[in-house]
Amino acid sequence: MTASRSVLVTGGNGFIGRHLVRRLLCDGCKVLLLQRSSDQVSVGTELLRIDRFEPANIMAALAGRHFDWIFHLAGYGVYPRDRDTKTMFDINVNAVRALVEGASFCSPRAVVVAGSGSEYRLDGIERPVTEDHPLEPYKLYGASKAAGTLCSTALAASRHIPFAACRIFGVYGPGEAPHRLLPSLICGRHGSGRIPLSPGVQRRDFMFVDDLVDALVKVAVALEREPRQFILNVGTGRPISVREFVHIAAAVLGIGEDRLGFGDIPARPDEPMMFSGNSSRLQALTGWKATIEPREGVRRSVDASVFDA
Repeated sequence: MTASRSVLVTGGNGFIGRHLVRRLLCDGCKVLLLQRSSDQVSVGTELLRIDRFEPANIMAALAGRHFDWIFHLAGYGVYPRDRDTKTMFDINVNAVRALVEGASFCSPRAVVVAGSGSEYRLDGIERPVTEDHPLEPYKLYGASKAAGTLCSTALAASRHIPFAACRIFGVYGPGEAPHRLLPSLICGRHGSGRIPLSPGVQRRDFMFVDDLVDALVKVAVALEREPRQFILNVGTGRPISVREFVHIAAAVLGIGEDRLGFGDIPARPDEPMMFSGNSSRLQALTGWKATIEPREGVRRSVDASVFDA
């Protein structure tokens, strides 16, 4: 389905990026990574290195090149340490704008940009949000990602570039950052004390990373068929509580219920109680839906962590 495509990927050494690159290589694509560092370059890819993720550098790197597909996964603000406001807006708004601007000279058949469910204003919601839900006006990360989505979508429309901004909800799987929920459980399974956890009442989309990667690839294929501009939610649409996910993971990991320290970590005051996306628009376009249930996703993550160790 994707063989022989020439593909540019930004953020290819990140959590989602590494899984996407692996999938593209398995499908027979020729993958070029655009990134600042030469560390963690996937075997089988080529590297196009830039010193800083700034518009001028991006435009210069893309000049004179052709790609069938472009996946833009680079972003700033997901990690707790990423709080520099200038960097956040430079990368989440200006860099994505520059990438779409540069893409207009590369004649791509699909440009897919990774957005975030945090682009929506999630205060007080009780069900998965659709793409028509109000956007986040107050939180810096969500507002910067929303601004990047709106800017790049409008620019793609003006340049007639086949384009999709995919607002991603709740991804987990092998290779997550250590501070995340599942890695902390995997790391703590061999201990004897309580594993500190939040109260766990928050409801989330727990989407296994392979399901997400499949969605991104299917979106690129769909853009070849329908070369328009889309904003699409990517999530399970079947939220469960953090507490329920922890119980599922604990059963797979063999962690006793007495070690689950629910409430040892206070809930963040600005944390939404519901983080879930309605993906009906994506399903109508591509036929995609998440299929890997949490128990299977946790098992695959554990197997990968044992193999990596």
